[in-house]
Amino acid sequence: MATVYTSAIKVASLLRLIKQSDQTRLVFNTTTDPTLAEVENFINEAEDYIDRETHHAWRAVQVTNEHYDVGVPYWRWYRREIPVHLKHRKIRTFVSGTDKIEIWDGSSWVDLISGGYTEGRSNDFWIDYERGIIYFINKKPLYQQSGVRVSYKYGDATVPGDIQEACTKLAAMKILENEDYKIVLPEGISQYAILSKVESWKKDVDKFLANRREILTAII
Repeated sequence: MATVYTSAIKVASLLRLIKQSDQTRLVFNTTTDPTLAEVENFINEAEDYIDRETHHAWRAVQVTNEHYDVGVPYWRWYRREIPVHLKHRKIRTFVSGTDKIEIWDGSSWVDLISGGYTEGRSNDFWIDYERGIIYFINKKPLYQQSGVRVSYKYGDATVPGDIQEACTKLAAMKILENEDYKIVLPEGISQYAILSKVESWKKDVDKFLANRREILTAII
């Protein structure tokens, strides 16, 4: 899978790895240990970890069949719009076939994206892509549990510097903590220094992710 938050080149640069043959700076490839593919896999794992810890993403992340309850409004007043708050913000444009906004009509799921319904404030539904809210207008869901089912993509389009650094350090830590790899660090780096560096990077990552963590709230 392609990497987004960082690159194998940045990981090698952070580690300042040395080639055994000529003592020059190492770049991961198919013959290094770890290989380029293995390092990119570590990066993908770090990206997934960052997304889980922050409840957000800085890449396109697919969510499939997320169910939402549609509660009866207080005092049962009439609402022109019925909002459904998605679990994420920064929603990507819905694409028919992969993304869906489905409502349960009592017997089957009706998809508003592929079913000929129109998006817009004066039409069937509209979407606040920034905040992650779907407003149902002319085509409303029934008031019931799991009355709405949504498949969508979310995530910012650009990766901020602290997320890039966090991902780079997470992938580098994975390499340093695995004694099976035959990497060559700069001369004079002791095992104690490596452990100290890993501990320092962990603190940096924890700080970065704490600052980026989204607050999830229940909408009643």
